[in-house]
Amino acid sequence: MDDAQAMSPVRSLTAREWDHTYASLPAHWDEEPHPVLGELLAAYAPPPQRVLEVGCGLGTTARWLADQAYTVTACDFSARAVAEARRRTAPKTAVRYEVADITGPGRPDVFPVVLDRGVLHTCPTDRERRAFAAGMARVCGPGGLWLHVGAAALAPESALDQTNGPSWTTEETFLRAVSPWFTVVHQRIADFGRRAGITDWPARYAVLRRQSVVTDE
Repeated sequence: MDDAQAMSPVRSLTAREWDHTYASLPAHWDEEPHPVLGELLAAYAPPPQRVLEVGCGLGTTARWLADQAYTVTACDFSARAVAEARRRTAPKTAVRYEVADITGPGRPDVFPVVLDRGVLHTCPTDRERRAFAAGMARVCGPGGLWLHVGAAALAPESALDQTNGPSWTTEETFLRAVSPWFTVVHQRIADFGRRAGITDWPARYAVLRRQSVVTDE
């Protein structure tokens, strides 16, 4: 690591940087969800439901949700990802795509169920994780559910802050980010995906309920 890299602030990638990533690299992480996500949806938010998927990428999870009889709005702040997701989606599929950043202004719609699969874990600092959780609270109605899937550190020494990959969070770090707005209803650890050596790392599967009153911002 050179001096410039060492002095650069740790941060998540911008929309423009994600556009470049999708244009220049194969999305090795892109695959249909692990069966655990289907189990949690069936138990806590069975279809039909309106679901907002945040950080939809190439639309693989959004199309999978539509196949499970959910009505899906899928958003990403990468215009390139959204364009490719639209291209890959059959015309009559129950998915509506938007270019949107839930941490910014706008996005007035509120959904009973919101989902992020591999988005919170791209936030490498407490400040960015809290900003993302606050954004999820804005789009999730009081009493609504947030289903989260993200990289999990099984011990403090395995926690990493990364800008070009998942930020592995301990349970303490995760709860510190979400607790002002959400209560954890269910949590378990399982593989993120099913590709050996690529996506079969430990992930936190959490079901969170939106609080009616913010406890502490």
